[in-house]
Amino acid sequence: MKNLLLSLVMLFSITIQSHELSDKLRGAWSSDQTSYYVVILHDKQKGYEVVNFSFAENQTLEETVVEEGNNYIKTRLYNKTNNFETHVTYTFIDGELHCKFEGKSNHSSVYKRYWLMTN
Repeated sequence: MKNLLLSLVMLFSITIQSHELSDKLRGAWSSDQTSYYVVILHDKQKGYEVVNFSFAENQTLEETVVEEGNNYIKTRLYNKTNNFETHVTYTFIDGELHCKFEGKSNHSSVYKRYWLMTN
């Protein structure tokens, strides 16, 4: 009985942390280091959906989530027009989205929440 109760508490804790992370990551993000914007959506049934787009490049890139942790998500980014592939680890730190790129591109960027205005 104790093991069952402990397991339920741990599962609830993990679920709460994951939910909190999705609330923090969800939204549109921009960086001064690139013309691309990152949009992160999350649905309980579908999981994460990550899309990059650039008005300057006139391009949209979808990412595939390959791993989820308590405080990060890791994606595979592939651009079929130039065969560019890299992995991106997104971490939310102090109100900012920290992105670590590994693969054909190896660098880190910091994104700030981009607030969309409506008329």
